[in-house]
Amino acid sequence: MLKTELSDSCLISLYTQGNEEAMSTLIDRHKSRIFTTIYLIVKDKYVAEDILQDVFIKTLNIFKQKKYNEQGKFLPWILRVA
Repeated sequence: MLKTELSDSCLISLYTQGNEEAMSTLIDRHKSRIFTTIYLIVKDKYVAEDILQDVFIKTLNIFKQKKYNEQGKFLPWILRVA
């Protein structure tokens, strides 16, 4: 795993350059907060897990298509995606 001291924007940059481990680190860093936010809305653990997976798939696609516009921080952005 990459060092957790790396910023989200640095991890995103590394991922778009082909470093898969960077995305793993980014997901591990934020998955519990994103899951909790989704769960508070849907109130079903299994539905929240499915949505969380969909959010990360959509995020991967956005990064791969180079459509991510870093105008703010990653966590608020991905929470809006969720």
